[in-house]
This record gives sequence, C-alpha cells and structure tokens, in this order.
Amino acid sequence: MSEDYAPWEMDVRFPAPGAMRVFDLAQLMYTGIPHHPVHPPYSFVLTKRHGDVVYPGGVSGAAAMITTGDHVGTHVDGFAHVAKLGKLYNGVDIEGNQSYSDGMGVHSVHEMAPIVGPGHVVDMPTLLGRELTPADGVTGDHLAKWFAEHGPEPTAGSVVLVRTGWDQHWADPARFLAVDTGAPGMSLDGARWLSERGIRASGCDTVAYEQMPSPSLDVHVHLLVENGISIMEAMNLKPVVVASAWIFFFVAAPLRIKGGTGSPIRPLAFVPQAET
Repeated sequence: MSEDYAPWEMDVRFPAPGAMRVFDLAQLMYTGIPHHPVHPPYSFVLTKRHGDVVYPGGVSGAAAMITTGDHVGTHVDGFAHVAKLGKLYNGVDIEGNQSYSDGMGVHSVHEMAPIVGPGHVVDMPTLLGRELTPADGVTGDHLAKWFAEHGPEPTAGSVVLVRTGWDQHWADPARFLAVDTGAPGMSLDGARWLSERGIRASGCDTVAYEQMPSPSLDVHVHLLVENGISIMEAMNLKPVVVASAWIFFFVAAPLRIKGGTGSPIRPLAFVPQAET
C-alpha cells in the first residue's frame, strides 16, 4: 500500500479564525502508568544528565530513552490491531502479512491519516447523574438522549469522545484496568448508533473503549474491522467536560511507526475562546 493510504474520505471543516482555547486530551506519561497485562509497560530513564558532558562555555545537554507498547497511554488503535476470521478492515487478509520483526505489512499504523474534524464529547456521569459502574454500557439511547440535549448530532466525518468518568482511577492502575471486575464503556448498540452516522473516529477514557469484559471484542470488530472507524483509548476528557466544551475542532495523529498496530497520540480540542 502507498504511504498516503487512507481508507476513508475525510470531511474536514476547519474552525473559524480567532482566539482559540486548546485542551490537551492526553494522559500524562510516566513510569507506572496503567498498561493492560498483554502490552509491555511504559518506561523512562535519563541516558545523559547535565554535567555528564560539558561543552565550551559551560553548555550541557540532557537526553532520555523511553520504551512503550503501541497501545499504552493515550493511543489510537490501528486497523491491523484487530482481525476477525483472519480478515482486517476492507477484507484484507492478514495471513502472510505479519512478522515479529517487521510488524504489519498491511494496514500499518504509519499509513493512518491524521484524525481531524468536528468533535463532540459525551459525558455519561452528567447524563446519568451518577458515577458509572462496570455494569454500565453506553447505548444508542444514551447517545440519542445526550445529543437531544447537547446537540447537534454527529455527522459524517465527526469524532465522538465518550467520558465514563473512569479516568478518575488513572492513578490506581489495578482499579483503572479492572481486569477482574470489568469496566464501563461502549456497547455494541452504541457503536452501531455511531457508525450509522458515519463518524470518523471515537474515543473513551477507559483502556479498552468498549464495556468490559467483552471476550469477542464485538465493538472493536464492528468499528475497526467492519467500518474502518478509528478507536482512541485512555484519553483525558475531563478538561473539556469541566469547561462544558461539548463541541470543538479535534486533531490527533499517530506516530509513523512502520508495521505498528497502534500508536501513542496527543489529541487536541480547539474551542473558540468566547465559548469557554
């Protein structure tokens, strides 16, 4: 596939000129952040301290090394991340197109176009008037009710972010990951509601996006494999919720990791200053 490959037509509507407030929707990366047991952890170490090497005039520099899985921290799932019956998005066969050394030969995350377009955030604790529990799945009825009150509904090319409130557990990795207890998230019904509106991407503040446990990853299959809709996970959505910035211009891009199945991202929401 060519390096400018993108499995969609992007409908990008840029914000009007003027003063903008920018919200950073990425979680802070530091040693010890939550990571799913099947993914390697994030780690950081200084490889050069100030004073280790001193240049003429007393000038010095510092540098560091980071290692991380491609699905650790705030990240986007590439279209090679999930397959069903050996097929990726658009019916692409994964057989013979993957290796431990070279990664994914098809749908590599380095081919993914930036996620750019009109954004919406849905705050489930505001909608339900309470904190969510692992028993809570985000349904189509929830989404319809939210947009009836905070509209307009998303249209083709939109990005819809859903805050469950689970981000409050970020500093407690065991509780945030909830491997044994499950976590709230998107239901298949909710995912279908979104795909029917032709959205470009969706994201959530949990590590798995969909309600867990979900042994067959039905929501991932529906969005990634069947519809080519990007999924972003472990987002920090509290800033836009606190500001009641329900609608914004959204930008995020994966790193150009050749053969990658996902990538860390720095998602940004741009809101006209007068609206905040």
